[in-house]
Amino acid sequence: PKLLKYAQDKVDEEKFLYFQEDVESWFEFMSTLDFVVSTRIHGGMAGISNEIPTIIVPSDLRILELVNAMILPHIPYEDAIEKNFTSLAELMAAANKDFKEFEINRRNRVK
Repeated sequence: PKLLKYAQDKVDEEKFLYFQEDVESWFEFMSTLDFVVSTRIHGGMAGISNEIPTIIVPSDLRILELVNAMILPHIPYEDAIEKNFTSLAELMAAANKDFKEFEINRRNRVK
């Protein structure tokens, strides 16, 4: 995977998880997590759908537009690359998030 190219020795490939292409097994796995960090909108939404604290790192403008439209917790891609986060607490503190506005926005879109 591309992750290995960029992460070099920081990632243990034996800990990678691969899934079948059905949503049920993916969501079943997601429900076991404590926290989700995703560069893709579907990964982030899977975390949010399973009520897991989630931060999205938009890797392109399409994802950034969706994140902004839905008021999803996120960190700009450049910040994720440039800053040396050493904990999830630091990552969460740096995230652009407004849970009250997210919930208002979500409820208005469901109507």
